[in-house]
Amino acid sequence: MDAIRIVPGGNYEGTGRSRGLARGLLVFFGDLNLTGEGMGIGGVAVRDRTCTYFSRSWNDRADGDGFGRTYTLDTRISWIIMGRTSPLLTRWIESAVGAYMRLPSLQGLLLRAVLPLRSALGIDSLFEAVPPVGEVSVTCAVQGGHVDVRVEVHPPIKSGSTVCLLNELSAEWFNAAVRNEEIAPPPPGWEAIGPHDPPAYLYDPEHGVRFTVTSPSVSPPVPSRLFWGRERTGDLCWAGFCLELGPLEDLQEPLEVRYGIDFTGDGCP
Repeated sequence: MDAIRIVPGGNYEGTGRSRGLARGLLVFFGDLNLTGEGMGIGGVAVRDRTCTYFSRSWNDRADGDGFGRTYTLDTRISWIIMGRTSPLLTRWIESAVGAYMRLPSLQGLLLRAVLPLRSALGIDSLFEAVPPVGEVSVTCAVQGGHVDVRVEVHPPIKSGSTVCLLNELSAEWFNAAVRNEEIAPPPPGWEAIGPHDPPAYLYDPEHGVRFTVTSPSVSPPVPSRLFWGRERTGDLCWAGFCLELGPLEDLQEPLEVRYGIDFTGDGCP
């Protein structure tokens, strides 16, 4: 009987718009890769006031019973209009991301309005190499269907930056949500999960697998918020959880974050 396998990402490049970016752990059901365009378990991005940065360079290491990856944040997303890169458009879009995540009830409407506008104006995105803006180390220890994740954000990092810890799989398979044992559509975009909200699961009904984030902790304490959601458009196909840290001001010592990822269901060991 097939079951999920949680394995290091190796050189997996992903699919869709984010192809080529460094991923975290991959999740398979038998031989089927359930990660798709998602950033895997233990992915990383950093957002400042003008840009969002990702990694296309990394170092892997064995770490006790776990697997470790140090991401070098050397790639930023830029926006182009009519075939030309526009720093002004990039700053405007990136500054709007925070507002977008704070307005979950409007995200579906915004997506329906923005996508045709992007097409009409020839607006698109690209990933371009930049001098590194920081490093983040992630160590994952897998035990059956549970993953212990430990993250270390290394100083220096630009003041005002927000670190995004990404745990994303394919929206093709994870197309439902479970709360209070009730199945419903997942949020269409990012939605915040409050500390006293009931547990939220993303669910793959075809393979009987669901997953969630558990027990996040941050030391030393900094502002943090947990989000979940799903997007499936022409060039996006992810469903997952994001733990946001910051904005970070004048980080002088490593920031350590711990959380768990739990997979449950018929397809889990």
